[in-house]
Amino acid sequence: MQINVSNIVFDFSTTTPGQVDAANFTFYGSDPSTGEFLNNTVRVDKAELPEGATFFTSLDKAQTIARQKLLKYLALPTDTTTTNQA
Repeated sequence: MQINVSNIVFDFSTTTPGQVDAANFTFYGSDPSTGEFLNNTVRVDKAELPEGATFFTSLDKAQTIARQKLLKYLALPTDTTTTNQA
């Protein structure tokens, strides 16, 4: 399944005009042969970017960080006896 970024939403600072504090990357992928799909949104905060980088100068790096976070989240335990608690 190929997974692509389908949407990027920037969260602009309420105190510093023009500054982006975070970005939400929406990922989408589908497999027509099985009908399975993935649709997830991952947030990347400005503090996660390399020193001196912004979302406008390092969007590719921000996307890489988002993909790494997505992979981490998808690596769920396979133990079916574990239950999630809200």
